[in-house]
Amino acid sequence: MLYYGLAWRPATDNLGDDLVALAALQQLPRVDFRLDADTLDAPIPALRDDDRLVLLTPGLFLRSSAHWPPEEHIAPVCAGVHLSEEDAWGLPLSTLNGAGLEALQACAPIAVRDLRTSNRLAKLGVPHTLTGCLTLTLEHRRMRRHGIVCCDVQEEVIQAIRGFREDVTVLTHTLSDPSPDFDARMKAAKAVLARYASAEMVFTRRLHCAMACLAVGTPVLLLYHPEYEDISRFAPMDAMVRKQPVEEFLREVRQHGMPAPWRNPADVGAIQRKLLAEVAEGFRRAENQPLPLVPPSIAHSWTQERIRLMMRTAAAKIQRLEQQHYDHLHNKFKQLLLEEDVKASLREVLALPEVESALRAASLRLKKEQLPPKEQKALQADYKRNMVDVDDLIRKAEGALGQLGWPEPNDD
Repeated sequence: MLYYGLAWRPATDNLGDDLVALAALQQLPRVDFRLDADTLDAPIPALRDDDRLVLLTPGLFLRSSAHWPPEEHIAPVCAGVHLSEEDAWGLPLSTLNGAGLEALQACAPIAVRDLRTSNRLAKLGVPHTLTGCLTLTLEHRRMRRHGIVCCDVQEEVIQAIRGFREDVTVLTHTLSDPSPDFDARMKAAKAVLARYASAEMVFTRRLHCAMACLAVGTPVLLLYHPEYEDISRFAPMDAMVRKQPVEEFLREVRQHGMPAPWRNPADVGAIQRKLLAEVAEGFRRAENQPLPLVPPSIAHSWTQERIRLMMRTAAAKIQRLEQQHYDHLHNKFKQLLLEEDVKASLREVLALPEVESALRAASLRLKKEQLPPKEQKALQADYKRNMVDVDDLIRKAEGALGQLGWPEPNDD
């Protein structure tokens, strides 16, 4: 019997993954099974020998390569997938070989989300097409647009926008307590999509937010810090929407006010048609895919070897992290000793009579600079009669040392 299913990530704390699952739901003819995308090799007791499960597997893929190849009844449809350079256990994708690589090649051509995934599969010799994220196919009815949405942008961006608009909705894609309830998660994802579909403009740092807005026709601006955020990892999707460095955006808003709503630069219709055609073709292939992808005994042996490699890699990483920790502590103690020497030296310098006299003279000069000429003369006269407190800089220096923990507390 032919079944259809969805691979999703119940443990994720990223609502963007749920938007991907929601997009997948809109493409499936029905959902007979929902499987954890991170454990695709788990047995499925409900399936009989001649059953087939066509499984749509979007988004983050092969996160744990020790759970690959998939269960023998599964025919994967890889749509808009992303593969990292390393899996969750630190195993490089480049080490994928044997039965694991054969199973991946059996799913080809694989529709990939981004250029980096495309390059990684090219090195493995796996046929693929570059389509973008499945969230680009999200659908929602037209709604009356109102208000501004800020999704996971910096507080300074929110405050700058609120200087011109009161109707600002602040959202986050971070799930504080992810529920294992699939229906509840999809309900929440639909509510967020509805808010994007009804917004006048959306400002975000999140890829899935930007792609969802592009899908429903909402003007979206992708904000980033070029000093430490590399949005080229989204390529080619970073070119589908407007993007701008945070500081540049803030400068323009302060000088010229809020931008008027704009048109997103990409032809989303053409992108959607290509992606949906790849998904439809993936379903046709999976419905006739010879199963299992690799013989179960060979898959089991490969998985066991993968687990052994995983353990060796994890042990090496733990050892490396421990050494980094010790090096960090060593450097920290060296810095503390240096700080103690500096604080002691400064304290000795402050105690010198000529330094105290110079600091008092400087304090007096600063006080006089803030006064008109007549009051300056009066202040000078009072200073000579010891009627003026001019220890400002001395107290400031001692206060700074106090913040650094000097002098040390007295145990008595």
